[in-house]
Amino acid sequence: QTYLANVFAKPVRAVSNDRAVVVRCYLDGPIGKPVTITAELRDGDRVMMTASTTVSAAADHYEVTLEGLGDVQLWNLKRPKLYQVAARLDNGDALTTRIGFREARFTDRGFFLNGEHVKLRGLNRHQTFPYTGGAMPARVQARDAAVLRTELKCNIVRTSHYPQSPAFLDACDELGLLVLEEIPGWQHIGDRAWQDLAVDNVSRMIRRDWNHPAIVLWGVRINESADNHDFYTRTNEAAHALDDSRQTGGIRNRYDSELLEDVFTM
Repeated sequence: QTYLANVFAKPVRAVSNDRAVVVRCYLDGPIGKPVTITAELRDGDRVMMTASTTVSAAADHYEVTLEGLGDVQLWNLKRPKLYQVAARLDNGDALTTRIGFREARFTDRGFFLNGEHVKLRGLNRHQTFPYTGGAMPARVQARDAAVLRTELKCNIVRTSHYPQSPAFLDACDELGLLVLEEIPGWQHIGDRAWQDLAVDNVSRMIRRDWNHPAIVLWGVRINESADNHDFYTRTNEAAHALDDSRQTGGIRNRYDSELLEDVFTM
């Protein structure tokens, strides 16, 4: 009855010699007796590091830290190196995800990836196809990432204006295509109940996609919407509480707009 509902494998201190991965495990079901959680960092078939913890009381999540990792290749635009993190319980339940070691920061001097300045060149991407809408299969979703990266020479894409196919995001991880992913919406802000759903959308987006190294910015503002201090304070707080390793942005179409996000995005 007890199983791994989600895993957030967060690389920390990626560009230093003491880099580590904090594996945050979310369990569902009762904990009637002590449960051992084991996490592994893998490079293909090679197990690089293993750590375990035993838990006996219910909590929001449990953490296992993989440290002392030694030589690790960084994820970058030219060599988007991916590793696997596997988490398992002693009852046999397991989850595996992919990660990349990278440090991505927007600063007042521009965008820096692993300490190197990168000039960003990107486009918006809708995943609604002619005649089929959103029903295109994974291979076609992934093909769009290849078009953006290899044919149009982009190094960043904005998922306008909603979280997009995991197949597309997987391809971005593999190709070295940075992503600004944003919550659903266009200009309209509704009543309090509507805003509650939008805040929940922030949580659902991040919980689904937080292991993608390509994602460098969470879009927590309704596209081209008016300022709303209380609402956007909530969306930013929700993002920072779930993932303190990424900055927030929110696309507006006017310059005299309140800056609540980490990055002023237009």
